[in-house]
Amino acid sequence: MNIEDWTPGRSVVLRGASVITMDPGTGDFVGDVVITGDTIGAVGPGAASTAPGDALVVDATGTVIIPGLIDAHVHAWEGALRGVSPDSDIMAYLHLTHTTLAPLMTPEDVAIGERVTAVRALEQGVTTIVDNSHNLRSLEHGQAVLATLRETGLRAVLAAGTGMGQPDAHLRATVLALRDAAAGDPRITVRLMELAPTADGLRFSAENGVGLVAETIAGMGDLDAALTPELLHDQVTLDHVIGLSDAHWRAIAETGAAVALAPRSDPHYALAVASPVLSANRFGVQEAISTDNEFEYGSDILGEMRALMSTQRGQAFTGGPDAPRPYGVRDALRAATLGGARAAGLTGRIGVLAAGAKADLAVISLDRLRPIASHLGAVVSYAESQDVTAVIVDGVPRKWAGKVLGVDRADLAHRAEASRDRILTQAGVDIDTLRFAGDLRL
Repeated sequence: MNIEDWTPGRSVVLRGASVITMDPGTGDFVGDVVITGDTIGAVGPGAASTAPGDALVVDATGTVIIPGLIDAHVHAWEGALRGVSPDSDIMAYLHLTHTTLAPLMTPEDVAIGERVTAVRALEQGVTTIVDNSHNLRSLEHGQAVLATLRETGLRAVLAAGTGMGQPDAHLRATVLALRDAAAGDPRITVRLMELAPTADGLRFSAENGVGLVAETIAGMGDLDAALTPELLHDQVTLDHVIGLSDAHWRAIAETGAAVALAPRSDPHYALAVASPVLSANRFGVQEAISTDNEFEYGSDILGEMRALMSTQRGQAFTGGPDAPRPYGVRDALRAATLGGARAAGLTGRIGVLAAGAKADLAVISLDRLRPIASHLGAVVSYAESQDVTAVIVDGVPRKWAGKVLGVDRADLAHRAEASRDRILTQAGVDIDTLRFAGDLRL
């Protein structure tokens, strides 16, 4: 098939795939997915028969189609700073990013980082990110992020915030301005981001009809004052959720607030021995998962699913007779789809393949994975980004035949490296000194 044949307004049938819907009412099957505009028109073994006669039919035999994956917590503006300091602990990371490098970044620098992160997300089958954009030091920085997210084609929650110790008097006005600028865009939602949830921020969120995203770690802020049934709501996403009390978890469960776990980040930064997935299980909270950042390790949502499953199984096996049951592969995929939809405030619209849902999906080739018995297992436990052959967002192909469309990868890398090197030079760092270093200290 020529991708040029996929024209706006023409229905598309992906035929003969193994389809994992994540919809309990539909289940999994070998059959068809019909895309009509920005929406899934029909799914099922004979769904192709419901498509118009002029529909574009794509032979998807030998592939697995899943809902688009959702990265529920990522600092996309850091995309050009990949591997700057792979061994830094949490305090060094905060010092380097928030205090040292972030203030040197222009709106153009932030936009380049966003684009790098967006391309890497699409490569992995991610169709939606919750973008914790905590370097919006001006409205112009926010406008640059918004424009870049629109250009990349991702679906995104733009959570506008500022870094630790950075001026934030402009922030709430910026959130409202970005919300108004994004009004009517079906792919972009704007929220406030806080470094720790506050009662005042949650009130602002509710009063202005914007959601809130916050890093949520015991010892950072007054969690007892913020995490209450009166203040939490279903457009709130809490990241990390480390050290929470039973009362906090009950408030989250009661209000429908979302949690986004970071399976690799938490132990990497010594925030916790492992993500608190068992706590979410015990209180009946469907967790989302996230990559957090690329400053020290590569963005890999498929790897995060595996890390989550290993973490949960290890805790469940050692948690005593009343521990939640150990995860299987479907549980890990659920976190990256249905859980992510909850974190993005889009339950029922994304993270599921069902008639009427948004046409956000990923197509995974089995060619490189054969022999493989379980197609669900292939997705969660075996697939890598090079196996993701196609990604559709809002009914538009963004990756096809294994390549992200409309992106000059070499040019993007060159611009990202130029941005990074200029920032590091301003900070007094010679890029050559980092080549064999694991830890940058200024």
